[in-house]
Amino acid sequence: MSGMGVAGTAAPLVDEPESKLFSSLVRQWKDETLTLSSIEEIALHPAYQRIIGMGPAVVPWILRELEAEPDQWFWALRALTGEDPVDPGARGRIAEMSRSWLSWARHRGIRW
Repeated sequence: MSGMGVAGTAAPLVDEPESKLFSSLVRQWKDETLTLSSIEEIALHPAYQRIIGMGPAVVPWILRELEAEPDQWFWALRALTGEDPVDPGARGRIAEMSRSWLSWARHRGIRW
């Protein structure tokens, strides 16, 4: 993928095949983990792991997903960025955790 990466201020250029792959993996992950309650099982799902394997360039896409519909993207974001902006008191509260990550990204100039 092209673009400035996670720390850059420019949004990455959309690589159509990778964008379609990302969207397909997100759908598969959500469909197949809908009834799971274990964060470990959700994060270790093969589609989720493939998203992480796509590298830091997908962080803006994950942020877009997180903004549209808060979900368990936190494991992937930590793995891809090496950061964890979530206050320990907010753990387990998806909406609050999502706000923390979106705020973190805004403060770093990451656009999604």
